[in-house]
Amino acid sequence: MSFTLKRRTALAAAALVPLAITTSCAANTEGGGSPDGEGLEIVSWWTSGSEAEALQVLFDAMQEHRSELNIVNAAVSGGGGSNAQQSLNARLQAGDPPAAWQLHPDGQLKSFVEGGQVADVTQLWQDNDWEKDVPADVLDVQKVDGAYYTVPIGVHRGNVLWTNPKVLEEAGVVIDESMDLAGLMEAFRALHEADVVPLLLGDKDIFAASQVIESVIIAEIGPAKWQQLFTGELAFDASEVQSAVEIYVELLGMVNSDHSALTWDEAASRMADGGGAATLMGDWAYGEIAGAGNEPGTDFSWVPFPSAEPTFVYVGDGFSIPAANNPNEEASQEFLEVLMDPQVQTDFAAVKGSIPALISADVSTLSEYQQSASDSFTSDAVVSSIAHAQAAGAEFAQTFADAVTTLNGNQSVEAFTSTLTDAQQNLLS
Repeated sequence: MSFTLKRRTALAAAALVPLAITTSCAANTEGGGSPDGEGLEIVSWWTSGSEAEALQVLFDAMQEHRSELNIVNAAVSGGGGSNAQQSLNARLQAGDPPAAWQLHPDGQLKSFVEGGQVADVTQLWQDNDWEKDVPADVLDVQKVDGAYYTVPIGVHRGNVLWTNPKVLEEAGVVIDESMDLAGLMEAFRALHEADVVPLLLGDKDIFAASQVIESVIIAEIGPAKWQQLFTGELAFDASEVQSAVEIYVELLGMVNSDHSALTWDEAASRMADGGGAATLMGDWAYGEIAGAGNEPGTDFSWVPFPSAEPTFVYVGDGFSIPAANNPNEEASQEFLEVLMDPQVQTDFAAVKGSIPALISADVSTLSEYQQSASDSFTSDAVVSSIAHAQAAGAEFAQTFADAVTTLNGNQSVEAFTSTLTDAQQNLLS
């Protein structure tokens, strides 16, 4: 099986509904309730400050479209999204689905399709002629076997290094786009020797550590070989992958000692407050950091995770509707149509920190960071994240998350790469 740049082929997805894997955008509050009359219940894991605000943008747009509709926010907090996944899976298995739910495309989507839980919405795509307004990298992962099962609301970048300019200046250390991974590690070592935390990590939900290690591996082996890990063309126990994992283990020795007790947003806030030099997180962190009153370019800055070859790690957000027992099929389809409005996508991105999934959406009104991300998505190599179950199906993504948890404890490079090589062989045999 071949794999060309900027196209992703996922590992075989699990035949069951998605496991309770770790996914992006952990949260701290929980919505929900029972609709009175005609309702539209939406499940997501967007409950942190900026995430909840961005979700409300979508609800407001739907309410403007259909004012009589009672929209029920059934967001589930905690677990980096795994709690929402568990709740959703239980409801799907019981035949009690919400009207729509958030998911990541590609690997995670395939798990829902193979489980028979998600509706084919190809007719909606055709009726609205959406294909011409969606970039190829986004379009490709909304489909399974040629049929559409989701609509994209935005494109997130997973490999962003958020930095505190004041901390770096005081330490006399520079981190910029000219660096490769070796240069970044030199900067981190200098910070560590100066008693400055180089990288703040909040991996109470393990996806945050999974994002760090995937960024390190991609930076070390390059985007083409990263893709080969998910086609079986390159084994996880290959020497270059082991070298990357060794770099991650060294980096792990320089993060904050309480990393396993912090959530990703707490780590980002601590970075912005001067508690460390940098944090690695997807660009949903932009909305969280800027939303707390921090000034871009002054209180915080950013750089794509340093790599010899510029790479955009794609984390997609979309919504799907149930294949059976839809409590409000007409409204759920209209909700998907509202999400594909270019202005709605721009308004959502302005709060969320993502970029719109639609070509026709105007990014000129978005932040300097988002405009740079849009340029990168157009020009750089694009690969999918395993930390968010896009590069592979739910079963492999869960194995990866578990292996990262174990690695964080025993720091055994050999055990980590051996576990994932075995998983490759089992899923591709």
